[in-house]
Amino acid sequence: MLKILHINTEKTWRGGEQQVLYLAKGLTAKGHTSTIICQPGSPLAERAKKEGLAVVEMSMRGGFDPVAIFKIACRLRTGYDILHLHTSNAHTIGYFASLFKRGHKVVVTRRVSFPIKGLWGRLKYTAVDKLIAVCESVRNDLVNSGIPPRLVVAIHSAIDLNRYEKRRVEPPELVVGNAAHLAGHKGHKYFLEAAKNVLAAIPRAKFIIVGDGELRSELERYAKKLAIADKVSFLGFQKDIRRFIAQCTITVLSSISGEGSPGILKESMAIGVPVVTTDVGGSREVVADEVSGFVVPPGNPDALSSAIIRLLRDKELRERMAIEGLAKVKGFSLDAIVEKTEAVYRDILEQPV
Repeated sequence: MLKILHINTEKTWRGGEQQVLYLAKGLTAKGHTSTIICQPGSPLAERAKKEGLAVVEMSMRGGFDPVAIFKIACRLRTGYDILHLHTSNAHTIGYFASLFKRGHKVVVTRRVSFPIKGLWGRLKYTAVDKLIAVCESVRNDLVNSGIPPRLVVAIHSAIDLNRYEKRRVEPPELVVGNAAHLAGHKGHKYFLEAAKNVLAAIPRAKFIIVGDGELRSELERYAKKLAIADKVSFLGFQKDIRRFIAQCTITVLSSISGEGSPGILKESMAIGVPVVTTDVGGSREVVADEVSGFVVPPGNPDALSSAIIRLLRDKELRERMAIEGLAKVKGFSLDAIVEKTEAVYRDILEQPV
């Protein structure tokens, strides 16, 4: 059995942290030993402890934190087979900690499609034993940035299908949902512009935005400027995303960049909710255009609104896409992703030093 040390530096709870929890839990169920190093009091720390997983709470102030680097180097000396780094700052910390202690293999998960920048970026991304990209699109981005193809494998993020159940009926109202961190690359500005177009065609439609972030106040002002504030509800962070999705007629991912393998698309499909997504990152790998949802160009509110209107006006189309989505999402099961990751670990451990 393998001994694995996971590092995640985030203080909040987003898709990446859920994936760390899924993976550590799945590996533990297979008999491996997984320890998670994460920020003190973070949602990941609390949830992992509730799951009975081994957790080390450690303050990590960015990637170049000498105290954190020293502590992790000391922990590595106790003997691990795999050091799995799940964020950019964790990657940096793990890189320097590994300079003081080798004998383990280093795996990094890349969840976003932002380009690798500069000499330092290429250095730390080539000084690993394997890079796990969360979709083929991210894998291609890494290879196009100069990372040797042999170092990169694509494994889509998981969804725990046991936690989701197909809803029985649609909501009585036409509700369009968007769940994402309120940051520029998530494209909420275009979502609001699309909402204005939709309301011109379907005045009774309603829009819900779930998530918090630095742009919340700005986006609320923009909804007022577009004269649609009475039709758009900003609900902030929601702990149970499943309940939110089930209340939507359709869900929309409006990102313009940075996506990997979007969880909200898989979660919506698992509940039987049709989706509209922009063509960023691995979205097209998750959603088959015109089959299990619509895929439209990013940053194009007209294309976004056209797809939304088409779905809202056609219940039979929604039902057909919901069925296709339920079938497609089975390929992203938790068991499949854990097995693929375990296979990566064993493969690199068998390689000569």
